[in-house]
Amino acid sequence: MTSETYAWRPAGVRWGIIAGVIVVGLFVVAYFLKREWVLSRGLWLGTTLVYMLAMYRAQEPVRGQDPRAYIQPGFLTFVVANALFYLFYHLLFAVFDPGLVELQAAALSAAGQDPDKAQIPTPGSTFFTYAQSLIFGFVLAAAIGLGLRARSRSRD
Repeated sequence: MTSETYAWRPAGVRWGIIAGVIVVGLFVVAYFLKREWVLSRGLWLGTTLVYMLAMYRAQEPVRGQDPRAYIQPGFLTFVVANALFYLFYHLLFAVFDPGLVELQAAALSAAGQDPDKAQIPTPGSTFFTYAQSLIFGFVLAAAIGLGLRARSRSRD
């Protein structure tokens, strides 16, 4: 293994930190403007755009034919960014403001769902949710990476 083999790592980590800080910042702003917005589906889905942009920026400089080379920096970006987010999520819901769980229970009840699903997250449940989110991150990284690879091949 040469140093070129892992040349994508710094970009993945850098863009992951940038995306993670932006997403956490968005949630902090939402929290201080109106606590309920932290539970907003729109905010949660909107952060996907931040992840996608950061993943694209990490994957954009990649050249070559190997599909893995296109996927790895984007996936690492997602892994780092989402780790920062889920650390924040756990601290917010379990430590700083456990009352958010009551808001979540009320929202679930209003939507006709079981309010008992809203529970203070444990470290284990937060990690499990984070691990599950990595599947989505891989799919995003693969889609962006394969799109960039196809674009690169069409230019050659």
